[in-house]
Amino acid sequence: MKKKVVTLFAIGMLALSGCSIGQSTEKQLSETLTKMNESETEYRDTQSKLTELEKTEQKTFNETMELTKEDVEKLRSKIAELESLLDDRLAHLEKEESAMNEAEAFVKELDAVAEKASDSESGQILKLKEVALKRYDLHSSFVDEYRKLASIQKEFYGMLSSEDVELEDLKKKVEEVNGQNAIVQSAISDFNEATKEVNSIKEDVFSSLKQGE
Repeated sequence: MKKKVVTLFAIGMLALSGCSIGQSTEKQLSETLTKMNESETEYRDTQSKLTELEKTEQKTFNETMELTKEDVEKLRSKIAELESLLDDRLAHLEKEESAMNEAEAFVKELDAVAEKASDSESGQILKLKEVALKRYDLHSSFVDEYRKLASIQKEFYGMLSSEDVELEDLKKKVEEVNGQNAIVQSAISDFNEATKEVNSIKEDVFSSLKQGE
């Protein structure tokens, strides 16, 4: 259901020595990004768990589609399993959202880092802040769209257990699921691109700070 999300800040602790202004800024920036990265640990853990849940749910869904209306008890059991897996996904999504909100709170520290930097480096750091905030906004958009998708899927699962559901209605709901899933995939792509942009600017900032030593 979800494409793999790009791994977040590949920070890598820098070897810091001395106490020049440039290195002080470098250290402060590194510490702030490290706090953001560590706060996103739950996000990274949740990503792998969500992927496993989605695989299990897809397998269960395929098994459900092989059943006939005559297998009423088995059908109800499978649908209940699908709904439970979906609820588990949403619970993990909440943990992911919480972790990202915690990480985002550290972005404001970049203002203090920028104040201690030179004019050119300050501009780079503020640009880093801008793209980092954009990245977190895109993650929030992804979460919203993912929840919409889950809601539509839940409606679809409910329709499967209905005795008088029309095939045409099921087809329309499947189209709705597929349409929303396309929106989710687009949100993931946008988020991945923003992550790459953050990492690229981060590398440029550290490179500039090192050259200014």
